[in-house]
Amino acid sequence: MAETKTIKVADVVFREDLYPRIKHSQQKAQEYAENIEQLPPIEVNQNNELIDGFHRWTAHKLKSIEDISVTITKTNSDNHLLLLAIERNAAHGLQMSPDDKKKMAQRFYLDESSWSTFASTASDRAIVKKELALMLKASPAKISEWLSNIDQKFREERREKIKSMYLRCYTSEEIGKEVGLAERQAREEIEGLSAEISGAKKTPKLTFSEDGWAPPNNSVWAFSKKTNETSHFGNTEARIVDNLLYLYTQPLDIVIDPFGGGGATLDLCEKRMRRCWISDRAPKPGLENDIRKLDICKELPPLNKRWSEVALTYLDPPYWKQAEGQYSKDAEDLANMSLEDFTNNMVEIVRRIGEKQRSGSVVALIIQPTQWKAEGRQFTDHVFDIVRGVSKTTKLKVANRVHCPYQTEQCTPQMVEWAKENKELLVLSRELVIWKRT
Repeated sequence: MAETKTIKVADVVFREDLYPRIKHSQQKAQEYAENIEQLPPIEVNQNNELIDGFHRWTAHKLKSIEDISVTITKTNSDNHLLLLAIERNAAHGLQMSPDDKKKMAQRFYLDESSWSTFASTASDRAIVKKELALMLKASPAKISEWLSNIDQKFREERREKIKSMYLRCYTSEEIGKEVGLAERQAREEIEGLSAEISGAKKTPKLTFSEDGWAPPNNSVWAFSKKTNETSHFGNTEARIVDNLLYLYTQPLDIVIDPFGGGGATLDLCEKRMRRCWISDRAPKPGLENDIRKLDICKELPPLNKRWSEVALTYLDPPYWKQAEGQYSKDAEDLANMSLEDFTNNMVEIVRRIGEKQRSGSVVALIIQPTQWKAEGRQFTDHVFDIVRGVSKTTKLKVANRVHCPYQTEQCTPQMVEWAKENKELLVLSRELVIWKRT
């Protein structure tokens, strides 16, 4: 019978190389976080290496819970751990997708040294395929399909990896190291992808012509409900970013978002074939591999010569006191600063980025006015203060200001009563100011 005990969340060891999924689901982790008391234990080996329960483990991190229940299953090798992980993920919980199963089938099929870990020790390929079908809960016909033309499949997977890394602004040297190619070979692959994407600019995917999407034609962007898959404090509305991509970028332009949050900008840039540099001061648990760690108050993205390819920077910072203590207790966190320091930091971020970007590029900042009580003041229009500070530079000019109202559900009954009693107007909108580099 497996041993069950409690260990520290921080002591769980996640081996990405032994994780059977191509992508995890941040949405599922968020759902688990809202029902954390009902979750069963995760499964680890004797070294606390995770076998099963990545989303449950991530949910504990999202809730900042220090301890987690685990069942311990002893493993005798990395392949043994991976086999157990595949068996668990293929049969219950958020099950492996067909692409996940395909990846694992190909991995074991390519690595003949791993065949001895199957129930059968024979090296006959037909037996290996049969064992893979049993392990992955897939039909023999599907296994045969996945393993046909294995070299071609491998090249396709590598090409997708190169494409994903290229769209996320990794260098040819970084890409080559990741996929096992010399930098020259990686550069040639990138050049081929770039030509392919550039030649496809008129396809529906790149021209925003899919059903349900409508181009913006005025300066009020109101949405009846959120469209983001993941929800967390302070996340932006994805369609605001989509409108900016439509108005101010072309395929393969670079987009910067230093307040990456839940990854909405990342997903949209991938969908629209824009390259992107997405970062955050403290990437959310579960997104560390997708969002770079960078404090934009202290440094700019190290794009070097590629700054000339940046068409849009999107800034959705913490809305000062409205986010106080929500992200951290650190005094250097924008949400925890004094108003003067917050404003000065935001002005400098806009100005420094504007100095780096090319002529005609755009910096867009979205922020909500703050209603607060200190020193007799109750209303702070951050946009006004930041625009006034940025105006001291000659290279950025305000091109437009967009009104982005919230739903009325943003207000609690207590807030409504407060407004009535004090004869105050509740702030129900964000303001999006757009500067263009002259």
